[in-house]
Amino acid sequence: MRPSEGRIPHVFDGMQLQAPRLVLAEAAMDTLFLSYANPELAAEVILGHFESAPHPNLPCMREDGSYNMVADDGQVCGTAPEWGFPLWCCDHIVRRTGNLHWLRRLCPKAAAYLRWWLDHRRDAEGWLVYACSWESGQDVSSRFGPQQTGGTIIQHVRPVDLQASMAQGAAILARWAALLGGEQAVRTAIETPIDFAAEAAWWQQIADEFTVKTHLMWQDGWFRDYDSAAREWSSQQDTMHLAPVFCGAAGWGHIEQLRPHVSQPPLHSGWAPLSWPPVVMTLVGAAAAANMPLDAAELAYRFIDAAYRSIDSREVDQHGGIPGVTREYHAVVTTGKWGASDYVNAGIEGYGWGALSVHLLMRYLLGLHEEEADKITIAPALPQALRRVGATYRVEPVPWGNYVLGIECTVRNAKGYTVRLRCTQQKRETTAEALEEKGLPQSATFQTCEWEGTWGEEQTLLLPHLTRSSVNQI
Repeated sequence: MRPSEGRIPHVFDGMQLQAPRLVLAEAAMDTLFLSYANPELAAEVILGHFESAPHPNLPCMREDGSYNMVADDGQVCGTAPEWGFPLWCCDHIVRRTGNLHWLRRLCPKAAAYLRWWLDHRRDAEGWLVYACSWESGQDVSSRFGPQQTGGTIIQHVRPVDLQASMAQGAAILARWAALLGGEQAVRTAIETPIDFAAEAAWWQQIADEFTVKTHLMWQDGWFRDYDSAAREWSSQQDTMHLAPVFCGAAGWGHIEQLRPHVSQPPLHSGWAPLSWPPVVMTLVGAAAAANMPLDAAELAYRFIDAAYRSIDSREVDQHGGIPGVTREYHAVVTTGKWGASDYVNAGIEGYGWGALSVHLLMRYLLGLHEEEADKITIAPALPQALRRVGATYRVEPVPWGNYVLGIECTVRNAKGYTVRLRCTQQKRETTAEALEEKGLPQSATFQTCEWEGTWGEEQTLLLPHLTRSSVNQI
């Protein structure tokens, strides 16, 4: 996070240290990771990106206001809804904080962002396209055919992950509109009235439309891109083609056929599937959405382990990784006598989304799922490597709405766990102060509970009293 500079009137996510700039995908992912520790700052930063953008598509730009992503035909570009899934990232902050005042400011800007894509990036038959591969985030991907640079025009390709991301984003906006429509907060006279019921209905129609479009792209047992110029379906399989599962835009029949590919995914345009953080987020999220929590945990752990070995080292590693510094992506190396493949930190130093491990650990290993600010679902799914009987894994303090949580997971045996949860209730204005001091206010009150379960078994609890809502085996 960087202080206000140049044309940027607020604290902003600089994406990387050596060439800071505003990019929606990276900003959304970075603030999602930050929100586990400082949700107030995370919300302020991502809202600032939306509110200060010079155009609704949030073009990628430098601190001085100059654009750094321009297609060959002169179109000024920003990252697409499928790269980093920015509305999905924001929705996690909404669900965990329950801050509807903040959401009232964010929702119109997020809606304008998706409307821009509907107005400016649909082809003659209504399918979403990218202007260039830079706009997709998947620079010069072979999915989009021959390209001289990332600025080459590729508007003849209909990418399946882009259609699915619109279905997901529109469904999120419909839910936000329904939330805000039911809010009884006092509105000031200067606020422009919004018909949230109409907004919710309209965005749900868009979600339904692009879910149907996504289903139509299921061909020969795979979600495929379509070349409208050549009038042919792509034969290439890519990790990002699992996005419909992650986005909730795939049917159960599709998911059943894709299960083997989720646990053993294809390459991402020649890259190993766990190389790029946005792709990893898609893949692991797809495994979880397919009710494969143990597979999701193993995939997540492999990424976490590669990052942690370097970041927690006491000296520069053999691949140039500096202790405590995140990197841009993971490279594949061969190790050991038999030439096994492994991942190591690589690419640009100080790249924000290299902290993806924070999200993977919290959501897929400890299994913390945001339902609402006063409701949490916990479904621990530690990977095999961490299931040492008697081992205890603890994380705290975790801000959750008006509460602060402490979660402890002990390995009971190969098949199950014991979880101890502590929920501290405090006045909202003391939360940030308490976190900064790494302690809790003396006046805070807390509740605790403990339960046992098998790996992947979930428990939903109501905060702050930790009333058990339901138990379901995944």
